[in-house]
Amino acid sequence: MNIGIFTDAYKPQISGVVTSIVTLKEGLEALGHTVYIITPSAPRQMFEDDHNVIRLRGLTVPFKDLKDYKVVPLVKRYLPMIKGLNLDVIHIHTEFTVGLLGMSAGKHLKVPMVYTLHTSYQDYTHYISKFMSEHMPDFAKYLARLINNHFTKYSDMTIVPTKKIYDKMIRLEHAGRFTIIPSGIDLKPFYKENHKTEDVESLKASLGIKPDEFVAIVVARIAKEKSLPDLVDAFSKFNKKYPKSKFIMIGDGPFKVNLDKHIEALAAGHSIKTLGFVKHEEVAKYYQIADVFLNASTTETQGLTYVEALAAGLPIIVRYDEVFDSFVENNVNGIFFNKTEELYEILCRVQEDLSILETLKKNAKDSVINYSKEQYALNAENLYKELIAENKIKLELKK
Repeated sequence: MNIGIFTDAYKPQISGVVTSIVTLKEGLEALGHTVYIITPSAPRQMFEDDHNVIRLRGLTVPFKDLKDYKVVPLVKRYLPMIKGLNLDVIHIHTEFTVGLLGMSAGKHLKVPMVYTLHTSYQDYTHYISKFMSEHMPDFAKYLARLINNHFTKYSDMTIVPTKKIYDKMIRLEHAGRFTIIPSGIDLKPFYKENHKTEDVESLKASLGIKPDEFVAIVVARIAKEKSLPDLVDAFSKFNKKYPKSKFIMIGDGPFKVNLDKHIEALAAGHSIKTLGFVKHEEVAKYYQIADVFLNASTTETQGLTYVEALAAGLPIIVRYDEVFDSFVENNVNGIFFNKTEELYEILCRVQEDLSILETLKKNAKDSVINYSKEQYALNAENLYKELIAENKIKLELKK
């Protein structure tokens, strides 16, 4: 098959969406398919060395919260180029300009359209309009629903990664058909046995982490909805009681300046380090330096970084959200909390009784074995084949 993936986010950007798309591309190519990525020209990248990644000229979005994204104007002018790819199926991973190009291409070429819903915008109305989000929240959520619904309505199938999102789409009465396919990742780079002890110790030393220090880590886009200040507050309090501890925060995003100011206001810079952007191929090594993975977000659609951490053998201490019901079991491979104060208490408990972490570590790696990129690609391939067969019948009936 010739598969066209349409996305506004791709390497070298770092996010769960990008990880999901890269994994899908690699998995499908391993099955013998040709995969084209149609995406805007990349920030921080001067040239593209993958001939199947088609970069479209775009304009930088004039909003701080979306500084890594580009708008591609007049997208329909690219339809002749898309036609020349002889696509069998179109898979859209965005609701913005490149997504609109994918939808136009699907209608024009009469090939099946699949839409993966990575973001339910009812939880992200501040990206659409901060004013409406603050002063007209109900109207902002209505507009956010329209964004997703435009794609669910006209696609042949919408993929959602978890039952939580599936139930939400039904509850909000989104049009269209839905199926659950969890995103997969390449688990092997995260396995502890694939990292040399001397490399891990060298990385610790470069970050100023002493051998006897307790280390927590988070890997996330630094955005408002991730609730990262809650982690900072709890860890800062924990560090005062247990000074032999460090918190490493990896990721970049629109909230990073605010987060750094928050850490500075708590005078916690000696124990909490925000490293900013780290190349995805290097992130796996950073998991190895930690004793535990933390997160406080309740807006995840699938939680790929949580899967990465578990594959690395890290216990996870995270704010409870039903999205984790399929792969996190409380007190088996992770621990849930709700309030920030609870996180502080859990950190103290595991520091005082290290056997708790040892038990969680034993169960971490095996708990995410079903999230491999191989299974992800097979699930997508089967869906494409079904939709292509359906589309063939529809076209024959119209003759």
